[in-house]
Amino acid sequence: MFGRNRQQGARRQHAPRQGTARAGFRHRLWADYVKPIGTAVLVALVIRQFVIQAFRIPSPSMVNTLLVGDFLFVNKYLYGAKTPERIRIPLVNWTLADDLPVLKLPALRAPRRGDIIVFEFPKDRTQDYIKRCVAVAGDRVEVRQGLLRVNGELYEDALDHPGRVTQVQPAGARNLPHTLHNAAADARAFGREYGLAEALRTEGLTPRRFVEMVEAAVAAGAGLDPAALAGDLAPLRAHVDGSGSLTVLEMSRHMGALHAAAAAAAAPFVVPPGTIFMMGDNRDNSYDSRGWGPLDLDLVKGKAIFIYWSWDAQRFLPRLARIGDLIR
Repeated sequence: MFGRNRQQGARRQHAPRQGTARAGFRHRLWADYVKPIGTAVLVALVIRQFVIQAFRIPSPSMVNTLLVGDFLFVNKYLYGAKTPERIRIPLVNWTLADDLPVLKLPALRAPRRGDIIVFEFPKDRTQDYIKRCVAVAGDRVEVRQGLLRVNGELYEDALDHPGRVTQVQPAGARNLPHTLHNAAADARAFGREYGLAEALRTEGLTPRRFVEMVEAAVAAGAGLDPAALAGDLAPLRAHVDGSGSLTVLEMSRHMGALHAAAAAAAAPFVVPPGTIFMMGDNRDNSYDSRGWGPLDLDLVKGKAIFIYWSWDAQRFLPRLARIGDLIR
């Protein structure tokens, strides 16, 4: 009897000590592992969202400036970083939340001509694209005989443009991006000629963007007669603003007349307000603003700054000479 009492007393004495030990273990686990790891993950997410983000080049659209397998860092705060509007799990491509309220931080400056920019692809905003900004709002964009001109001046220094003479720039006048042209692809219609008429045929172009394109060209005096276009442009503007209504047939007729006027005048494309014009340096192998229209500034994510790693998958070797290169 006395032995059992001693055992029960011992159990009662040891019970609080075991509970205290378990609590101490949980506290040490939180303090030594969970809290530091959670803090590090949170800091990394904040830096990735607002300061700097890694990006990998998946396609040859920027050759020779950027190669497939280049890994680079993107400056997120230069153009004004913003909070995410969706929460996704990248590995399984699941969207946990969408259309979240967005807070944008002040920008240090706006995108400029020549900036190489990472942005959300307008046709699928879950994908990131990278191209060069060749024109900003109000600039005139033309591709004539395969060469890009912005505001009437040659923009590119062609590396391979058979059968044509690249315009010679005065020494130190401008640092033109080296543009790769492909002899076979250059013979195709896409990318060979581009102006307002070609822009108005962009696949999936909304009536509002159509009107904005024409209005930007008219405001810039790009060879269009405002009085001659008013009869077709005004009803379309009223329709997109909601102050008027057009049938599908009426819209098609007005848009067709404006397209014909743009083609007859060989008018350049003028970048509408709130957008920039993006093109790949591998000019004839790039799906860019010529195919999906000018890029809304709201879709800009950041400016590419330098390459931190480069991997040649064909040779199964790193490109050591490219590591650390600034992106221009």
